Amino acid sequence: MSQVQELHDLTSALYKLVHETPSSEKRTEHIEKLNVLFDKREAYMENLERPTSDEEKALGKEILEMDRVIQDKVNHQMKDLKREMARLKKTKTSNQKYTNPYQQVSNYDGMFLDKKK
Repeated sequence: MSQVQELHDLTSALYKLVHETPSSEKRTEHIEKLNVLFDKREAYMENLERPTSDEEKALGKEILEMDRVIQDKVNHQMKDLKREMARLKKTKTSNQKYTNPYQQVSNYDGMFLDKKK
């Protein structure tokens, strides 16, 4: 099996994995699988030689097309993850403010300091 074919196989596995939508409980496992595949693919890309046959060139074009879709999907998933993290942070702070509303109040409220002598 040629290097281009192996890279195509890794990219197609990554392509399939990116199209899956994991539940919030399995999101960590999903991200770990993505990272492993990205690392393997990066290692193959570092040692990759230029395609020589027409078949390898066609596989290279398919790899590039799949890569564009993979990048779009990963960026979309990252935006969703950031949005969910921001929502959770906001919920946490609002819950803290509800349970202890005077936690953020300054001690200098209502205090007057006269600087005249």
